Amino acid sequence: MKLLNYKTNYVFPSISRYLGYLLSFVGIIAIFNVGIHMILLCFFGLGLSFTRSGVLIDKENLKIKEYLEIFWFKKGSWKSIELYPYLTILEITEKSSMYGARSNVEHISRKKVFRVTLLNNNHREKTLLKQFNDKEKAHKEGEKIAADLKIDKVIYDPRKYF
Repeated sequence: MKLLNYKTNYVFPSISRYLGYLLSFVGIIAIFNVGIHMILLCFFGLGLSFTRSGVLIDKENLKIKEYLEIFWFKKGSWKSIELYPYLTILEITEKSSMYGARSNVEHISRKKVFRVTLLNNNHREKTLLKQFNDKEKAHKEGEKIAADLKIDKVIYDPRKYF
C-alpha cells in the first residue's frame, strides 16, 4: 500500500511548543530528583511539542485521511478521494501579532504563503496538503500531486458553483 503523508501543521502555536520542550526537560530532571511519577510531566510536554495534523493519501485504494498525530499515532477516518476532484494553489497572507510587555506596542509580521489544497465539487470544502513560501515550488508540487492522483488542477472560485 503506497501512502503519501503530508504533515501540515502543528496543532499548538510555537510558544506552546516551546513550553512543551521546557516541561519535557524539567520532567526529565525531576524524574531523577523527585520520582518516576514526573514522567507524566515529560509526556505532557512531548504532547504539546509534537502534536501535528496532516493528511494521508492512499493512492492504490483512492482514499484520503485527515488525521491528528499524537505520540506518533494517527487518529482520523478514511474517506474516498472522489470527494475531492480538484486541486488548487491558494495564495494566503499569514499575519502574526505580538504585543510588547512594557511598551504595549503591537508588532505585526505578514508573509505570503502558497497552499496546495484539495477541493470538493463546489470548492467549499478544502483540505490542505502542503504549504510553500515560493510560488513556483507550490505550482510544481501541485501539478505533480494532481498527476499522481489523476485530478484536475483548477483556479479556486467558489462563486462559480454557488
